[in-house]
Amino acid sequence: MSRTPYQAAAVSSWNAAAQTSSLGVIRAVIAASSQPIFAKLSDFAGRPFVICVATVFYAIGCIMQATADSFPNYTGGFVFYTLAFAGQQIIFFVLIADTTSTRSRLMFSFVPSLHLTINAWVGGTIAQKVLANLSWSWGFGLPAITVPVLTVPLLCVLWAGARRAYAQGRLQGVPRIRTVLRSRSGWRDLFWQADVIGLLLLAAALALTLLPLTFGGGNKARWQQPRQIVPLVVGVVVCLPAFILWQWRGARHPIVPFRLLKQRHVLCGLAIGCLCAVASASQGSYLYFTLLVSFGRSVESATRIQNIYSFTQTTFGLLVGFVVHRVRRLKPFVCAGGLVFVLAYGLLYRYRGGHSDHEVAGIIGAEVLLGMAGGMVYFPAQAAIQAVVKHEHVAIVTALYTACFQVGAALGNSMSGAIWTNTMPNALRNGLEQANIANATALAKDVYGNPVAWIKRYPVGTPERHAVEGAYRDVQRSICIAGMCVTALLAVLAWGLSNPLLGDGQSLDDAQLGEIGTLEKPTAVKGQADRKAEVEDKAPTFVEDQKTVRS
Repeated sequence: MSRTPYQAAAVSSWNAAAQTSSLGVIRAVIAASSQPIFAKLSDFAGRPFVICVATVFYAIGCIMQATADSFPNYTGGFVFYTLAFAGQQIIFFVLIADTTSTRSRLMFSFVPSLHLTINAWVGGTIAQKVLANLSWSWGFGLPAITVPVLTVPLLCVLWAGARRAYAQGRLQGVPRIRTVLRSRSGWRDLFWQADVIGLLLLAAALALTLLPLTFGGGNKARWQQPRQIVPLVVGVVVCLPAFILWQWRGARHPIVPFRLLKQRHVLCGLAIGCLCAVASASQGSYLYFTLLVSFGRSVESATRIQNIYSFTQTTFGLLVGFVVHRVRRLKPFVCAGGLVFVLAYGLLYRYRGGHSDHEVAGIIGAEVLLGMAGGMVYFPAQAAIQAVVKHEHVAIVTALYTACFQVGAALGNSMSGAIWTNTMPNALRNGLEQANIANATALAKDVYGNPVAWIKRYPVGTPERHAVEGAYRDVQRSICIAGMCVTALLAVLAWGLSNPLLGDGQSLDDAQLGEIGTLEKPTAVKGQADRKAEVEDKAPTFVEDQKTVRS
């Protein structure tokens, strides 16, 4: 079920509609810093444990959002929801990598998203009914009940499989969850292997750098205030260099694999994932409000149009998965997707508002092309990254890719948020003044803070609405130009991927890995071996601690 209409109604009720992109940045920062931890936790404590934790967080987050009476309280629930989403997303990707070959992985990667083929069309109808007859709180409260119930069948399947494996003796030596949770060394090893310190530095650098960009504008610019300048300085000058230095010198198991980053295929793949998220998030942050105001669409219609991207990405991407299973190549589709991204942003630039069928068809066509591009880029690039490492490293490499994607989402949201908050207030005021509207400053402030309520007072065709629509189109032009530059870079980087022949194994064979440059060497140089031994001496192994627990 789409959450966008309920979130739009909630933040608008607190005159905080302009901070929608800030929520996107928060979501991306939390996901980027938590998904590697969830990936390692799934290796330590098992996949079902992570699913249970994520489900509990999901229920808590939805309940907090449903009962929120202010934007800060809503943000607290949003944090729990984001933690749940991050855990669910990474565990689904890992489960798919556990059970598929390189040639079929892309096809099955879209299975967790198949519900979007239905939600894209019924979500808008449900949202309009809920908002008209109940309230936005119910939009968050209902999933708190339905999602945990729907998770039970998956947990039962995983638990049954684990019990069968234990009974057959296939998991001898693998500790059970209660052993893991009682082991201090196990948690200590998880702390170092997940590189919690590095992830905290990364989260701090992203949050302190990107969030001020979305908060700095508004009806009254706050760039000269210390609370805007200080976080930027700390994030750029302190946290970001500290993260790089920690990854280079301090981390025992760095989340940035410098050895793999020397390979063009891996580096381009991670950059593509990041830029794909930038392209998606920058146009999607304020698309819902643009559809309501600039296109004059209803809640149901706006929700459906916004969901076209995810619907098309899933359906077309699934078709691409079947084709890849046949042709056993990924690079041609990623390259084609990069070019389609550029074309889609060209349409977004052209169709930024209007009430005619021609204008509405234009924005729908742009979203369809964006979905097709996403289906050819995001999951194929992820499958390309997963294929070039041994299976035991798939979980953490997948987490690294999704972390790059979330960093890109944070960049995209902050980019659109910075443009919106710093240009929209003046554009609204200037548009209303040029239309000779009385009390233009007050009206601009009202529509900037709560566009959902404002458009009910000023329907399509009124002079005030016409002036506001023009301002929305002007701001959307800047967002589209920025997004077009990003997609152009993505289209260039796609050609840097390798094009190996996919097979029936969980990873490529050693010969192909050697050609790409990602095959691990069997021996290490003396300095590396000494450092490894030093690290092992400092951190007791999990197996040793198990003996203590059992005794």
